Amino acid sequence: DRRPDAHRASGFREERGEQMPRDMRVVPYDGQWPTQFEAVKAALAAIFGDLAVDIQHVGSTSIVGMWAKPILNIIVLVTDIAAVDGLTDRMEMAGYLPRGERGMAGRRYFVKLAGDGVNHTQHIHCYEKENPMVFDMLLFRGYVRMDRESFERYKAVKIEASQKFRHSPAEYTEYKTGTVRDILAKARQHRE
Repeated sequence: DRRPDAHRASGFREERGEQMPRDMRVVPYDGQWPTQFEAVKAALAAIFGDLAVDIQHVGSTSIVGMWAKPILNIIVLVTDIAAVDGLTDRMEMAGYLPRGERGMAGRRYFVKLAGDGVNHTQHIHCYEKENPMVFDMLLFRGYVRMDRESFERYKAVKIEASQKFRHSPAEYTEYKTGTVRDILAKARQHRE
């Protein structure tokens, strides 16, 4: 069975009776991330075929110079989100763990684990092409790439969140939420 056990599903792995938490450490930008994305994009294109209408690199690893957790976040835009369920076996064969919607209606989410069996190396977010979450993710990425103040603010909050919540994914994400919301509001105003 390729499905994670209960500890892995919650972000923990048991080793010698101890639970090992995921590491929320952020690192300086790695110039290899775009190349890694292109390789993953080609593999995903082969799996999704005509179902995929676009594959985008999002998240902090897609922003040149941004500190980030070394996890590639990738959006696969599809013509029919329900059809993604039929690709679960192929995604598992490629090393991805299916996570369903994972709290976001209309999404199919897959993760790839690092060699330690705990930390993630890739997050694959599948959405139907008109899903508004996609628009927000791309708007945020574009705005942080062009607005230096937002870039610096986001970088600072990521580093601070990593230091405060090194082994708590939920708290790490929650700590950044207000900053992300503010930057997205600025991006929307800029667009108008």
